[in-house]
Amino acid sequence: MRMIYAASTLCLLTREGIAQGQQVWLDYQLDYPFANVYLFEVTGSYQTNITSKDHWRNYSITPNFEWQSFEFLDFLASVPVAYTNQTSDYNSFELDPSIGVRYHVTQNKRITSRIIFKIEERMFRNYEEDKWEFSNRARLKGEILVSINGPNLFQDNLWWTILDYEEFFVTDQQVDERFANRRRARVGLGYRLNYKNRFELIYTLQSSRNEIDGDFSRLDNVLQLRYKMFLNPAKPKTASDDASN
Repeated sequence: MRMIYAASTLCLLTREGIAQGQQVWLDYQLDYPFANVYLFEVTGSYQTNITSKDHWRNYSITPNFEWQSFEFLDFLASVPVAYTNQTSDYNSFELDPSIGVRYHVTQNKRITSRIIFKIEERMFRNYEEDKWEFSNRARLKGEILVSINGPNLFQDNLWWTILDYEEFFVTDQQVDERFANRRRARVGLGYRLNYKNRFELIYTLQSSRNEIDGDFSRLDNVLQLRYKMFLNPAKPKTASDDASN
């Protein structure tokens, strides 16, 4: 049913889009898992719209903390920090602290599926008017990862596919930005060289609105390249470890 819903949503995205744009996103992600249940992650990102004369550019860094409290449930907390050139004469800065949960429907199998729900507080500053705006937003995402040449996602020299869909729900008011996201569908390909080095190439079809110049819907085609580096690999237990437990 989720696949049917995602397909029908893509059709709605195509019908409602008034204009189309092309964007490129480049990500570098550093992950540090520890104590077998925690993960600290930092992602640096550069995003730009390549089809507009008045280029939109976004620079962000996102610290993220995850706690796997149960086998099937993770708690998430993050504080994205971003600076954006909205137009040639309009720049913005924002903090988006958020909390959320990730529910694992299936895991440690060839097909991994999960649902992610987040609530975030957007603290948005317009530099030109020196004005702060505050907005609350909820995000609901369903994703499926399919291992192509291995029994699960924890093998070296592994290829996997990515399929997910996300809805954004603004609970009070929009902020004045050029790409206020409404919904997003993604399909992509990932490659794990080894524990430390992983790569993703993702295509995103994104429905957004320009809240600066009015209520203008558009479709954006996004090409995203991501490099993930994992540190602190888990060490296998030794006989002395077992004896001490």
